[in-house]
Amino acid sequence: MNDKPPLSEGELITGIIRILSEADRWIVVTHCKPDGDTLGSGSAFLALGESMGKKVAWGGPDPFPEIYGFLYGADRYVPDIAPDFPALKKGDAVIVLDTSTRERSVHGIDSVSETVPVVNIDHHHDNERFGSIAWVDASASSTGEMCWLLFKKWGTAFSPEAAEALYTAIVTDSGNFTFSCTTSRTHEAAGELLDCGVSPEKLDCMIRCSRSTEGLHLRGRALERIFPVGGTAACTWLTLQDFIDTGSDPSETEGLVNELLTLRSVSFAALLVEEEDKVRASFRSRGGISAAKAAHRFGGGGHPQAAGCSLPLPLEEALQSVADLLEDTDGLRTSPSE
Repeated sequence: MNDKPPLSEGELITGIIRILSEADRWIVVTHCKPDGDTLGSGSAFLALGESMGKKVAWGGPDPFPEIYGFLYGADRYVPDIAPDFPALKKGDAVIVLDTSTRERSVHGIDSVSETVPVVNIDHHHDNERFGSIAWVDASASSTGEMCWLLFKKWGTAFSPEAAEALYTAIVTDSGNFTFSCTTSRTHEAAGELLDCGVSPEKLDCMIRCSRSTEGLHLRGRALERIFPVGGTAACTWLTLQDFIDTGSDPSETEGLVNELLTLRSVSFAALLVEEEDKVRASFRSRGGISAAKAAHRFGGGGHPQAAGCSLPLPLEEALQSVADLLEDTDGLRTSPSE
C-alpha cells in the first residue's frame, strides 16, 4: 500500500526537468488526430531539445495535418512512430503530450522498457496518469500553457520557433482566449510569447486562413445538415463519401463543430464523422451541459467544454444514440465543484 502524498506541481516540474536533462535523446509523441495543442507543444519541445544539444525525434499515431505545416519540424514528424519503441534504451526519454489515455497514444507506448522514462504532460482532468511521471493540470487552458511554465522554470530561452509553437498550442485550445479554461496565466503566457516576437496576425492567418476550396465544400455539407436536439443542442455529420466527393482531408474538420455553437439558443454541439470501422464524435459546450460527461457515456473523454469519443456503430445508429442522449441532459450537467 502506497501512502505517499501526491507530488506537488513544483516537485513534478523539477522531476521532469531532471529526467529530460539527463537524457541524450527525446522521443516526443502526440495523440491521435493531432490538433494545434499537441502539435504546438511537440514542436516547441523539438526546438528546445535541439537548442540544448539533444537528439530529438517526434511523431504520433496519425499523419501530420496540413493546416499546421508551418510549425517548426513539421517535415520531420513521423506518423506511426511506435515501431521504434522496443529499441529504446537507457539515455532515451519519451515525452507524451496532451494525451489522456494510452488508447489515444501510439500503440507501442506500453512496449517501452522500464529503464526508459515516459513523461506524461497533459491538461485533461481524466488523464490515466500513465508513464514514469505524470504532470496533469486540469486548470491549464492547454498543454502548451503547461509547457510554457515548464520551460520558464527550466530557465530556457524561447526561440522564435518555440514561441510560435507554444502560442499556436495555447490559442487553438483556448478558442482564441474565449473558452472558460482561459485564465490570467493564459494571458500571461501569451504576453510573454508576444514579447519573444510572435505575430498574432501572422499565426491567425496560418491557422484560420489556410482552408482549401475542397475543405470549405466539405464544411458546407456538414452545415447544411444541422438539426436541433432537445431544445439547446445541435448535431451534424459527415460521411466517408463526403470526403471522396469533395476531395478533402479529415484534418479539414478541425474547428468545424464550433460553428454549431454560433447558432442562437444552442449551447451544445455534436459533429459525427464516419470512418472505416467507427464513427468519431466531437462535442462542444458553452453552457451547463458537460461535453466530457457526454463523451464518457460512449467511452471517450475530454474537458467540460470540449470532448470526444468513438462509437463502434454505423453512422445512422451513432447519430440516433447521440441524439437520444441529448434529448434529456439532466445527467450531463456540470456540478458547482466542476
